[in-house]
Amino acid sequence: MTSVLDFLRRQLLPVGLLSVAVVGLVWPSPGRAMGQLPTQYIAVSAIFVCAGLLLRTDEIRAAFRAWRATTWGVLSILFVTPVVGGILAFHVPMEPTFQLGLALFVCMPTTLSSGIALTTQAKGNAALALLLTVVTNLAGIFTIPFVLVAVLGTLGQVELSAWDLLGKLCLSILLPLLVGRWLRCHLLSWIDKNRTRIILLSNLALISIPWMKFSESSDRLATVAVSNLLILVVAGLVVHATFLLLNTVVTKLLRLELAQRKAVVLMASQKTLPVALTVLALIPDSALSADVKGLIAIPCITSHLGQIFVDAVIATRWSATPTG
Repeated sequence: MTSVLDFLRRQLLPVGLLSVAVVGLVWPSPGRAMGQLPTQYIAVSAIFVCAGLLLRTDEIRAAFRAWRATTWGVLSILFVTPVVGGILAFHVPMEPTFQLGLALFVCMPTTLSSGIALTTQAKGNAALALLLTVVTNLAGIFTIPFVLVAVLGTLGQVELSAWDLLGKLCLSILLPLLVGRWLRCHLLSWIDKNRTRIILLSNLALISIPWMKFSESSDRLATVAVSNLLILVVAGLVVHATFLLLNTVVTKLLRLELAQRKAVVLMASQKTLPVALTVLALIPDSALSADVKGLIAIPCITSHLGQIFVDAVIATRWSATPTG
């Protein structure tokens, strides 16, 4: 029993995401009721307050010396992979809502925590990974609306107001993140002692958002063919593999040292689920209805789980590689 609980604690996010998909489909009433309340905005604020609490920036200064790695990493995360991924997403033979969800996911910045953990496991440059996380997630608040509008608008999928989305992202992500960072300066010892509980709260808040989305779109989800879901999973893996290949080739051409290359390849190939679900929640219902948002959340979740699985294998193999 203890081993099962330990496993659930370690794997809360993937197990929770899969569980809420089932619960939202089988018993949608509670999720629909919660979706009528401002619950998702509270959950989003909680996620990014927790991110601010856990954000360690002490080692960032050292990473600035790796300017070539940092420059490509930022450009790849914020601009190159969104364009490449968006083009690939809309050429996958699956229903348009899944294409839209995959395109939305690839427009996001890099992961908030898993990328740093995997870079550390791979014996890569953890300070560089931290720098890319902080820079792209802060800059992404200002670039995502315009990149998203460019990618989706060019392909004629969704009409969005970039400035409206920018304002919402500043209130929903930047402000809670700054609050969390300010609290960290005053509660450092308490935060270090309660780090596990803060991560638990963040994961529960994150899981609650797709639970509401799945519940609201349960009727349409029930009609989705299993073959479409399998195509979606494969599509997410192919897109991630493309990012890995692209970043590997460029970092070799730039002749980055191995530790820097590991950090850039992992960080510039991953996309963050919390920001993706936040953006999805902030898109007005006039542009996307609630049931469509539930379908769009599926590619975000499957792609997130797929990239973590693949990169965990890569990091494990790289951990046996010297960093010189």
